[in-house]
Amino acid sequence: MDVIPSLDLLGGRVVRLTHGDFATVKTYGEPEVVLDSLGVPDGSRLHVVDLEASRSGRPVETGIVEQLAKRDLVVQIGGGIRTVDDARRWFDCGAARVVVGTVAAESPALLEELADTFGAARIVPAVDIRDGVIRVAGWQREAGATLAEVFARFEALQIPEALVTDISHDGVLRGPSFALYRMLAEKTKTRIIASGGVSTVNDTVSLSRHRNISGCVIGKALLERRIDLRDARARVSVPNAIPERVIPCLDVRDGRVVKGVNFTNIRDAGDPVECARRYEEEGADEIVILDISATDANRETALKTVRRVAGSLFIPLTVGGGVRTIEDFRALLRAGADRVAINTAAIRDPELIAACAREFGVQAVVLSCDAKRDGDRWLATVRSGKELTGIDAVEWCRRAEQLGAGEILLTSVDRDGTNSGFEIDLLRAVTSVLRIGVIASGGAGRLEHFLDAIECGGARAVLAASLFHDHVLTVGDVKAFLAGEGIPVR
Repeated sequence: MDVIPSLDLLGGRVVRLTHGDFATVKTYGEPEVVLDSLGVPDGSRLHVVDLEASRSGRPVETGIVEQLAKRDLVVQIGGGIRTVDDARRWFDCGAARVVVGTVAAESPALLEELADTFGAARIVPAVDIRDGVIRVAGWQREAGATLAEVFARFEALQIPEALVTDISHDGVLRGPSFALYRMLAEKTKTRIIASGGVSTVNDTVSLSRHRNISGCVIGKALLERRIDLRDARARVSVPNAIPERVIPCLDVRDGRVVKGVNFTNIRDAGDPVECARRYEEEGADEIVILDISATDANRETALKTVRRVAGSLFIPLTVGGGVRTIEDFRALLRAGADRVAINTAAIRDPELIAACAREFGVQAVVLSCDAKRDGDRWLATVRSGKELTGIDAVEWCRRAEQLGAGEILLTSVDRDGTNSGFEIDLLRAVTSVLRIGVIASGGAGRLEHFLDAIECGGARAVLAASLFHDHVLTVGDVKAFLAGEGIPVR
């Protein structure tokens, strides 16, 4: 998949609009200066939009396109192309491809003439969609044709690619419209250039796993340094290099597995050794044990239970609960844990993270962050979700990474045990500021939720408890579903 930087031009400057509204313009500077700052290498495809042309219906930024084309860039330009002469003018400026929007949806005869005159591979139809309906004229009105009709024309003309934007996702950095692109894969053979909402490198990796996506256009996220172009291109070149993990969680109290809702209404769910063995047989990549009473009761984690479980497994084991000191951390590792999760003690003394990372290595240190929504942000909680700290959960995870945490176990207290789905906004907020992996926890209720956590939330692993304990799903069910959706699993 090609990662394509995008420049929107207005008045000779690079700008961005939100939802196509000219009243929301934000200016970033002169095009070539901006291009240099992004580190776009020679030979790259560059997506350019002449915003004024999209309003006036005639090419405006021709001089800038000429300069950009001289830089050994494959320029595809859109905006205001209403005639063959308009397209020719852009090609005369050095553009390699032209992007047509309103024409693609409402002028089939002109689209055919453009393909015949310049070659189908040099025409990129732009399809802008809101709530399943194509919008045209700068998103101002509905098109007369349906999605099925429009893509049928593209296929008939042998146009190889179409630029598809979900308007509701454009410019707001909340992630691409994966559901839209998955739907199009079932309806058309035309390859898709994804546009709108890309805000993290994880987004580009998830897009590259879709068999029908040939490229993704990134504008605001590059301009605001949320994504590094070279990093994104390196990641999408090997999108399946690291399989994602499926992890059952054993919440343990007094040597028994228990489960609750929102960290309350606890019920018995079985013997930890029996549960762990069953999950390993089903294909679990790792087991997490959380002693949910250790901190609350001010006692040490039940090392006997850890020894029993560790002795029965061949897969990695992560243990948390009641870890207050580096000695507690060491004792769990000696009992058979491969990694140790810290929550309450780390908030009380953040340097504990650094000390454990120095002593045992970052790979052994997991920050367990239980987050609860507070208005438009999330606050970290302690004591098994019972106590709000006032600490911003996103910033806390960022600091934990800096201190030496090797991974974050991120649990939504609000979603825990509800089966209503992972808290995707929380996941995106955290994964967008970290380089280490995040385990999504809290809320899994059906197979699609696991996909959403990885694809939309950016998680590198997904964790569940009650679904597995109650035999609603098996680990194998989840892995088979993810594999079928293009997500690499072990």
